[in-house]
Amino acid sequence: MDFAFAPEHLALRETVRRHMEEDAKPHARHSDETETFPRHLFKRWGELGILGARYPETNGGVGMDKVSDCIIREEIARVSQAYCAAFSAHSHLGMWPIWKAGTEMQRERYFKPAVQGEKVACFGLSEPDGGSDIRAMKTRAEKVDGGWKITGAKLYITNAPISDFMTLAARTKPDLTIDAVSLFIVDLPAQGLAIDSLKKEGLRGSETGLIHMVDLFVPDSHLLGEREGTYSTILECLSENRVGVAASVLGLARGASEEALEFAKTRIVRGKPIIEYQAVAHRLADMATDVEMARLMVYWGAWQVDQGILSTANASKVKLVASEAALRVSENAIRIMGGAGIMRDHSVGMHHRDALVYVIGEGTSDIQRNIISRALKKDELEL
Repeated sequence: MDFAFAPEHLALRETVRRHMEEDAKPHARHSDETETFPRHLFKRWGELGILGARYPETNGGVGMDKVSDCIIREEIARVSQAYCAAFSAHSHLGMWPIWKAGTEMQRERYFKPAVQGEKVACFGLSEPDGGSDIRAMKTRAEKVDGGWKITGAKLYITNAPISDFMTLAARTKPDLTIDAVSLFIVDLPAQGLAIDSLKKEGLRGSETGLIHMVDLFVPDSHLLGEREGTYSTILECLSENRVGVAASVLGLARGASEEALEFAKTRIVRGKPIIEYQAVAHRLADMATDVEMARLMVYWGAWQVDQGILSTANASKVKLVASEAALRVSENAIRIMGGAGIMRDHSVGMHHRDALVYVIGEGTSDIQRNIISRALKKDELEL
């Protein structure tokens, strides 16, 4: 059992950390205040190779492992969880299904430019009425001559207002079977499709949309893999991404805890730093423990992905632990910093707003508990 990162992992961490401090951090506060994402970062991420870190070199990627992907996400989110949300929606949710199940034409036209940051992707899954229940999907794709006509709505779609294409889930059959939901690739903008930008309390530095579709025509060549029934691809995509999302909220927790620790060392009350007071020191101890617990779970999950043994339930464990830990850490950071913690001169308030998103987004904490408990009932998990 080896808990040490390989030299290439440490070098990657240093590269991404330096990039985020120099290229991204100067924009983070402006992004949070204006609710805009600096789109040029996608091109920079493409140049650094981190958009394609998880994908094989034969497909235009860099050929790194899932541990590397988690390191990248952790370092991005340490500065801005919103930037990491945009990164994740593009590099995994939008791209991964095309890499996994797309035709050669689809990979050439969409995946490869996305790896290079030349095209921006989003993933159209969540709906106004369906929430986390994919099988309750109401967006319908009707077969017509030469393609499909799609009608429906998608809600809370990260990157939608700035994307060049969307990987879209729609029901191609009325029955509730695994082959009734299919994926399509939709060029943006498109006739029959409108995107409304949404205002948010968390992840304000990413751009999120509500998508309306009425008789949106999509040619046969844009049905993912040119076949119906890619529901299993969606599930596999979401399971692996839960480990990636957990890595990002780990980075968020680190960012909040580091700022609170520095504040506690330098804030003087009654002649001594507040870290010398037991109440503050105990909060910091709890925060350090939460961060380390989340880190162990995240990289255990990443290792399972690389071994090809990650189960849906274990992915849910990783996401549940990390997201709840990040919420506790960011709240404690604000408590330690007091009035300063709710001032925008500091980042802990932003981190806490962003942490709240991830006990809901990518599957709520209760959804994760449902998945874990179902596996326990079936004796699929060991205690």
